[in-house]
Amino acid sequence: MSLDELLTELEAIVNSGTKINIDYYIDDVMDEDQVDDIYKYFREDAESDSMEEALVEFGDDYEVEEIRMVRIKFLAEMGN
Repeated sequence: MSLDELLTELEAIVNSGTKINIDYYIDDVMDEDQVDDIYKYFREDAESDSMEEALVEFGDDYEVEEIRMVRIKFLAEMGN
């Protein structure tokens, strides 16, 4: 299974209302400042949880997968 497929599955799980915790993985592959920056965007600045809007906001600052992982974290913590 590719990372993209895994993230798609995790997004579906979180969107169904199931709470998950992927902090251990995020902490292992991302810098804490990066996580904080993306998480803050979804918590305070974003008008929605749209990936498209986040990609526009961050441009080339972060990889798509990094934004998706932190978005999943945000949705699991705030949406459920």
